[in-house]
Amino acid sequence: MEHTMSPTAVAILLLLAIVVDYMSIGPNSLRDRLAFIMAVPAIKEGFDGSPADQKTVAALGGIIEGLLDSTGGAYIAGASVNAVLGVGIGLLWIYTIGCMLPVKTSKKLGRFATLTWPQSPLYRLNGKMWLVAAILGMMSDLPGGLIGDLTRSLLDIVTGLVAPLPALLFGGA
Repeated sequence: MEHTMSPTAVAILLLLAIVVDYMSIGPNSLRDRLAFIMAVPAIKEGFDGSPADQKTVAALGGIIEGLLDSTGGAYIAGASVNAVLGVGIGLLWIYTIGCMLPVKTSKKLGRFATLTWPQSPLYRLNGKMWLVAAILGMMSDLPGGLIGDLTRSLLDIVTGLVAPLPALLFGGA
């Protein structure tokens, strides 16, 4: 796996995302977006392919397999666990895009653009946003097709945008 950031840059970027979210830096409408945009590439660079990633994928795959097996001999029980997991991650990306869109776009996109993560009180991390960031950071390589290509391309673009931040802000990272 080729990395865009050094391990130090990954750690700095992840700490920056935590500080932005925890300290409630900026208006609520921008804080979660900024923290998420820094967190997902840092998590992807730092944990993708790691034992934590493998255990998470195995656990979610086990849950999906258990659900498919619980249908008995139904036709749906033959579904591919990996494909279902990839579709779930793709749908989570679509939900996340809805949360990231400005509310102003709801005039054209409807209620999809009004999705939000619940606001966290002052000096608290937004747990739902961090859970989504962790799952997407580690599993963005699972979706296939057009959604998978789009999510990987967007993640590569965002990674390219935030990768220079640690060195720019704190020197040689």
